[in-house]
Amino acid sequence: MNLGQLNNDQKTVLKQFREAVQDCKLPESDDVYLLRWLVARDFDLVKAEKMLRNSMEWRRKYKVDAVLQDYEMPEVLTKYFAAGYIGVDKLNSYTVVVRYGLMDLKGILLSAKKRDYLTYVIEIVERSFQRVRNDPKKFKRSPDAIAQSTVIFDMAGFSMRHITYKPALDTAIQLVQLYEGNYPELLRRVFIINAPKIFSVLFSMLKPFMHEKTRHKIQIFSHDAKQWKAALLEDIDADQLPVCYGGTMTDPDGNPNCITKVSMGGEVPKSYYLNGKSSTNDKKCLSISSGSKEHLEFQVKNAGTVLKWDFHSEESDIAFAVYRKQGNELIPVVPHDRVDCHMSPEEGEIYCDYAGVYVVEFDNSFSYLRSKKIWYSITVDHSSKPVCLNGNNLDYLDAEIQANQ
Repeated sequence: MNLGQLNNDQKTVLKQFREAVQDCKLPESDDVYLLRWLVARDFDLVKAEKMLRNSMEWRRKYKVDAVLQDYEMPEVLTKYFAAGYIGVDKLNSYTVVVRYGLMDLKGILLSAKKRDYLTYVIEIVERSFQRVRNDPKKFKRSPDAIAQSTVIFDMAGFSMRHITYKPALDTAIQLVQLYEGNYPELLRRVFIINAPKIFSVLFSMLKPFMHEKTRHKIQIFSHDAKQWKAALLEDIDADQLPVCYGGTMTDPDGNPNCITKVSMGGEVPKSYYLNGKSSTNDKKCLSISSGSKEHLEFQVKNAGTVLKWDFHSEESDIAFAVYRKQGNELIPVVPHDRVDCHMSPEEGEIYCDYAGVYVVEFDNSFSYLRSKKIWYSITVDHSSKPVCLNGNNLDYLDAEIQANQ
């Protein structure tokens, strides 16, 4: 849809929408950007506004606008995450190939924390939109149209290992939810090719988290190359497709797989694996029952104090947050987030801007069956120098407002 296709009622809703969200700091301020949220919610003003505000809070909470400048990509992801931009389709949609079946997801997730994995995917998505914004003539059908993307998921090599490794499945679900909630109407078409029968198991798990509109954009093809190549060429010109997918594009050395644009994934060497748990020396143990959470309180006598933490779990992840008490209210300082502290210790520190009681939360309420054992060391030290949180170039020190959970 583009602005020129709107009827009078829709134009009125668009005007009302702009007025309703004028206090929001939007990544793009034009009407085309606002149109995406209205289309995603069928021009229901209340639902569109709620969706947009939730997304703006997500961008603020995870510093998404700074990802392209500040995020340092782990080497294991740049080498073994098999996805890349190849060109445009016949409607000038940004076109990406993801060689999902060739990725060693277990190896990747044993070598990088889930947060890094998710941030890397966000970085890919954000970079694609930056490219679209910088060259609208190449990636838009018209100036007032929503720029969209086409994605080819190559499932060659897909097996039960992609499904039975729970962290990989959890991450896939989280990525679907993340995309659905924050990048509405940017997907034009999804081609899933070389899909084995076992792929239906994964798809059935992901479908409940997809909007109906998204499901209708997906075309699934088995290993019948003749069939899926014909479908790809209906949407994408041959010179915009690698030879291996029925096009004419090759690498400079003639490689038909265009590995300079999209890597071939492969098994991740164990040398990339994270070191695992740290010593339990000088750490306290805390058992957290399934479906519950624990709060630890620390008194900060003076502003300018640093609160430090170092913890790991014996198995599986835990949700972690830090709050400041203000009367009966808990003000988020470090946003609530699940961390893979069973893979490597979670270390960090914050500069306490205010004196008072700070609450460290370990939350296992998302787990209905498994209790968690946490080994932790939390200290309150005087310091005048604020430091980055969790080694991520992500500064949460301004997060002194309620997180939108």
